[in-house]
Amino acid sequence: MNKSLNIVVIIAILGVTGWLRMPYEQKLSDELHRLKLVPPRLSLEDRTRLKQKAFVATYGSLRPTIAALMSDTTSRYHSDQEWDKIEDYFSEIVLLDPYNLYYWDQASWHMASNAAADKRDDETLTEVGRQKAFKKYIQKGKDILNQGIKINPGQWKLLNLKAMLEANRHRNPDYPAAVETYRELLETPDLPRHIKRQTELRILHVMQQLPERHQEAYDYALELFHRSNNYRVDTVTNEIVIGQNHPLNKVTKRMTMQEIYGSNQRALSKLKIKWQRRDLGQKPYGLEKTIQVLENKLRVPQDQRVFPHKPLFMK
Repeated sequence: MNKSLNIVVIIAILGVTGWLRMPYEQKLSDELHRLKLVPPRLSLEDRTRLKQKAFVATYGSLRPTIAALMSDTTSRYHSDQEWDKIEDYFSEIVLLDPYNLYYWDQASWHMASNAAADKRDDETLTEVGRQKAFKKYIQKGKDILNQGIKINPGQWKLLNLKAMLEANRHRNPDYPAAVETYRELLETPDLPRHIKRQTELRILHVMQQLPERHQEAYDYALELFHRSNNYRVDTVTNEIVIGQNHPLNKVTKRMTMQEIYGSNQRALSKLKIKWQRRDLGQKPYGLEKTIQVLENKLRVPQDQRVFPHKPLFMK
């Protein structure tokens, strides 16, 4: 009788203790979810999407492990170029461990780079079919990053990946969208200083791919130039030279080459490189004339000039 009573007392104590601990454990669980230290709770729809792996979804501690194992498995499908299987796998991986930015990056990369390039070169498709499939997989990559950004708001790394994809001239670029994504990135709280500077320079670089935004690019380059010496890099200084020679730009005060580059020698060196890469980016307004003037001022030997003088008389 005493033994039975002891068991009842123990069970009662455990029950009361558990009941008393429930609010604390619930609060702790909510705090862990708020801090994104554990994966979020899955909805019924998400559990259904996980198919045969749904049984592990209730065990939060196992979900990152299962995601890692599944991610490792995709390497086999990559070798066999089975892009649809990779897409299906990663759609489940990011459900299991949605706060791991690596998976969003990898999923997007497989679609927008690997699968898109494979389809672009697929000789079993027509030219129209190749282009259609190429663009489709690039869009899949963008959609994946958009989903990741929605689930992980304020994560500048995902915004950076999205902007770089939008600005990639080999991946059906959308330059206006890239400018806006980079600007959104700049609004991210606690953005590292070096990323802020890098992003501001990338905005200018992308603007240079948009001829219709010539005035905006020139004004923006001037603003960066006068803000700090840290921004006086080739992307900025070359834009000022080209911008102040653009026939449609409003120029308040033209700057000399010495003001822009520090010396005529350095200006010539930088502008020669820009001339060699003139097919990339904005049209090089005034660049040829500026180089010729600098070569004359510096008395560059004819055989070392970009634009040597033609002899006046033929012997």
